[in-house]
Amino acid sequence: MRVEYTKEIIEGEINEERSLPLNTVEDYLEEIGKTPLLSQEEEREVAKRIQEEKEKIMRLLEKTIDLIEKNSELFELFGKAEKEKKILDITGHNLDELKEVFDHLQQKKKQLDTIESSRSRERIQETLEELEKARNEYRVNRKRMIEANLRLVVSFAKKYTKRGVSFSDLIQEGNIGLSRAVDKFDYKCNKRFSTYASWWIRQALSRAIADQSRTIRLPIHIVHLLRKLSKVSRKLEQELDREPTPEEIAKRAELSPQKIREALGISQGTISFDKPVGEDGDATMIDFIPDSTVPSPAYRLTLGMLRKEVRKLLEKVVKNTRELEILKLRFGLEERDYSLREIGKKYGVSRERIRQIQERSLSRLRAPAEERGLRGYLELLDSLRANTQGDYLEE
Repeated sequence: MRVEYTKEIIEGEINEERSLPLNTVEDYLEEIGKTPLLSQEEEREVAKRIQEEKEKIMRLLEKTIDLIEKNSELFELFGKAEKEKKILDITGHNLDELKEVFDHLQQKKKQLDTIESSRSRERIQETLEELEKARNEYRVNRKRMIEANLRLVVSFAKKYTKRGVSFSDLIQEGNIGLSRAVDKFDYKCNKRFSTYASWWIRQALSRAIADQSRTIRLPIHIVHLLRKLSKVSRKLEQELDREPTPEEIAKRAELSPQKIREALGISQGTISFDKPVGEDGDATMIDFIPDSTVPSPAYRLTLGMLRKEVRKLLEKVVKNTRELEILKLRFGLEERDYSLREIGKKYGVSRERIRQIQERSLSRLRAPAEERGLRGYLELLDSLRANTQGDYLEE
């Protein structure tokens, strides 16, 4: 049974953080397989547009800042010109770091009617519109380059399985490496983008596995924190072309520098799993680590009780027999959980139709789920899973 669906029942909505309205790796692979690959000439052309739009954005930003600083009315309205200029000076041509500037400019753009000078208003408005158009073009081309190479990430992720990181997490980390490759690729070089991106993808996958193996013995909340800090640190390192300071990591992660130092200190120093234990030295550290691939008896018992409660809840609330059977298949209440595509094929309807039935049912089940106390089961399952470092979202 897929425990995350019970969480969605309680919250009354599908988790919007999923990259696509798809629920299995199989669905994801099917979806990315529909995107056509790019030829070498197409890659070069798209990369060229990305670079040109990036340079255009920087020119327009500098023009915008200049207009603001030279006009008292505009300076009064936008107010943060000095800070924006400072950001530009610090980050150079890194657009990710300028999101605050873009957001501020767009917010103040709505207030341009307060500017008395029509000439000043028209010039800044025209520049901001050009800026937004350039940003849209940049994002469209960057997205095209990334989506055309998602299958490359999957091909590498398959080679890194069975190393302590789930396949879906490997794909996510590899996609981060791919996006960095898109940002760094020089269209003037004489090589295919896939050749250039391979290094970035392998680097991202290797680091993800290293992070997992280094932090496996820590409490689960520390593991999550270190993973977050590792991602932030890697991103800053690529942006700044140097190792970031704890203060820079703290600012990006929205945490105190002291907490960052403590967390980074915890991550230092490891003990080998092969280290002998005891006077005779016959046992090693690895012998005392629970098998995280096998759910504990307590976990299985709790999961079984939750399955019964969810089944009762569905049978009580959902009156349509066909819809009830669909939800039982989807929530894994039969022998296994079925994908949207599998259920759609079984009932002769589209995957989208099955997803709509699922979403509608989840919204209707929220209140009854709270009344039956299903959240308590989820909290207990989370606790059992955290104590064993396991990941038993499915059975």
